[in-house]
Amino acid sequence: VQGEEASREGFTESERAFLEKYLGVEYESALEAKGLARPARVEAVMGGSAAGGGAGAADASPDRDAARFEAGMRDAPELQLVGFSVSGQDVAVPIELVQEVIRGVAATKLPSAPGHLAGIMNLRGRVTPLVKLSLLLDLGTDSPEQGRFVIVSRAGGMRLGLLVESMAAMHRAPGDRVEWGIEAQVGVGAQYLVGLLKHDGRLIKIISIDSLFQKVLKS
Repeated sequence: VQGEEASREGFTESERAFLEKYLGVEYESALEAKGLARPARVEAVMGGSAAGGGAGAADASPDRDAARFEAGMRDAPELQLVGFSVSGQDVAVPIELVQEVIRGVAATKLPSAPGHLAGIMNLRGRVTPLVKLSLLLDLGTDSPEQGRFVIVSRAGGMRLGLLVESMAAMHRAPGDRVEWGIEAQVGVGAQYLVGLLKHDGRLIKIISIDSLFQKVLKS
C-alpha cells in the first residue's frame, strides 16, 4: 500500500507529502511550533482507545487498500456501514474503512489550505487532516454542528478525519440495495461517493474514502 511504511522521521510517504505542501520542508519544526508534536487528548465514541497519548488498537493493523476495497463492494453480498449526518443528509462509510469515531476537537488551521480542509490534528501520533464533508459534497454551508464528531478513516498511509454532525444507526444491508453509477442522480460531489443505499425509504450516500484521500493529498 502506498505510504504504508513509515519514513526514518516517523512519517509515512503520504504524510510527508501533505506536510511539505502546507508547512514546507521544515514541517517538523512547524508542527512543534503549532503544538502538534504531542497527540491531542480525544474521547473515543467507537473503536480505538479513549486516551490521547497511546496508539489505538486499530493502529496495529496495516491500512486497507481503500480503492481495491471500494471496487469490490459492487460484488459484496452484504454491506456493513457506519451511518452519520452531514447538513441534514444521510451519509455512511463502510465499517471496514473506519478506524474509530471520536468527539469533535479543535483543528489547527493550515496556511493556504482549501476551504474543505478545516485543519489538522495529531491523533494518536499520526498527522490527521480534518475534512469538511459538507463542502466537498455541496451539501450547504458550514455550521458549528458539523464538527461534533469525527469519523477517522485510513487510506494510503494517512488518517483522514471526516467532520459530521451526528451519529446514526449502523447499517447492515444486502448489496443489491445499493445503486452504483450515481453521477446523474447526485450531480455535484458524486466523485466522492461510491453509491446510494436504499434503506427504509431513504437514500444514504456512501462515501468513497479513496476519492477523499486523493483530493486531500492533491488539492
